[in-house]
Amino acid sequence: MAKVAIIYDSATHNTEMMAKAIAEGIKSEKVEVKLFHVHEADIGEIKNIDGLILGSGTYHHEIMPALEVFIERAKDVDLKGKVGAAFCSYGWSPEVVDLITNRLKGFGMETLEGLLIHEKPDEAGLEKCREFGKNIAKKVKGG
Repeated sequence: MAKVAIIYDSATHNTEMMAKAIAEGIKSEKVEVKLFHVHEADIGEIKNIDGLILGSGTYHHEIMPALEVFIERAKDVDLKGKVGAAFCSYGWSPEVVDLITNRLKGFGMETLEGLLIHEKPDEAGLEKCREFGKNIAKKVKGG
């Protein structure tokens, strides 16, 4: 069975809400998903996966510091050819998705277009997250 890991950091719980909805979308496509807040994630969790999704709020126009540390540690894991994607809840500075996506590309991952939600996701935003998860699941299954 295909496996996807979602690792996120969230100061206001908005990105956490997105992560949980993305996980629902992945599960609905019969793909195994591991969901971790970055403080609970171990680098070993991404060694035998087919897809990696990273989510962050914005911290002074940058990736949240704890997720940045995780990404730096991930460079020692062979992720080449795996599916990668990024998501972000933002207030006024949406560049985090591009920053994460560029890091995933640097690992040799096949990246998908990221997902941005302005501030707290409403039901329509959560549905976008579920669809994002479904699309990632289909990609890791070879679709």
